[in-house]
Amino acid sequence: MNTQVKPRRYDFLDNIKWVLAVLVILHHCASTAGLDPIGYNLPHVKESMQYQYGILGSFQGINQSFFMSLFFFISAYFVIPSYERKGAGRFMLDKLKRLGIPTLITLFIIFPVIGSVDFARSNVEGFFLNGNIILGVTWFCWTLIVFSGVFALCRIVITGSSKEQLDKPFPALWKILLFAVVMIPVNFFGFYLMKMLGQDFLGFHLLKYFPLYISMFYFGIQAYKYQWLDKLEFKHAFAGILMWIIAKAFIAPIASGYGLYDEMVTRGFTVIGMSMFLLYGFKILFDCKGKWSSLLARTAFAAYVVQNVPMKFAADLYQPFMAQTPLINFVVIAIPSVIGSFAIGYLICKTPVLKRIF
Repeated sequence: MNTQVKPRRYDFLDNIKWVLAVLVILHHCASTAGLDPIGYNLPHVKESMQYQYGILGSFQGINQSFFMSLFFFISAYFVIPSYERKGAGRFMLDKLKRLGIPTLITLFIIFPVIGSVDFARSNVEGFFLNGNIILGVTWFCWTLIVFSGVFALCRIVITGSSKEQLDKPFPALWKILLFAVVMIPVNFFGFYLMKMLGQDFLGFHLLKYFPLYISMFYFGIQAYKYQWLDKLEFKHAFAGILMWIIAKAFIAPIASGYGLYDEMVTRGFTVIGMSMFLLYGFKILFDCKGKWSSLLARTAFAAYVVQNVPMKFAADLYQPFMAQTPLINFVVIAIPSVIGSFAIGYLICKTPVLKRIF
């Protein structure tokens, strides 16, 4: 087995992870507040206040433009040192344990708790009928297992190849822009596959986003190999946020005007752009570790997995008293959902058996 010097711990990556976990919970709270039908969401408010759903939808659109792709990048950044330390066998066993068990917990425990046993059973049966199975938020875990398996297979096949180019520079801006343009037809192909196969084909949620998920996972691996995070500078962050703004404010309306699905046109720009901006911003401002940030980072994954439990109970308790103002409903659902998710996550991480998984 190859040995490698343990990489420097980037505290800002831990901080991004727990912030992204909070953002994911808030994203789903917007759905619970009545925006999307997710099984336990609040009923729609009176028509005169429904314009606020547009505000919540914009909030979700901003999140969707980058956050899960950035999660894949950060997850991939630690793949190489983990593989080098454990070897292919232990590497995959660890992924199956740490990601597969939470997926099974979601399917056979969380779903019956927040939904019904009938739904949990029919969901599994649906897989054998049409290849679609809803994994809740743990579609991310299942996808990471597959991505990690492909990585391990590639490393086995290409082992002993030429030396790594350790001084490869951060990609030039023109290459980044070219990549975003090239990804446009690829994104549309992913969208076509989703329409043909279903929104949860083989447990892969929303295939239209997978071209960038795969790309960002690959870029995370490359970032570790070539130490791109050390080479990330202000110019990259500035160019990144500019890419995101131009894509959202100008490219999207133009694409819509020509009858194109604007999200598929802009996605390469928004994902890469916002990711560069946030990575640099956290690197400069939040590359530190404190008592609370360490606690939040440690419990973030468990909080991510169990988020639907406190969210569902918060919605059920609040529904008889709900306001006719979606933004108020969002805040009322969001506060106990975030706190409850991390509180349950903390208890999980203190449980002798579960803490070795989460």
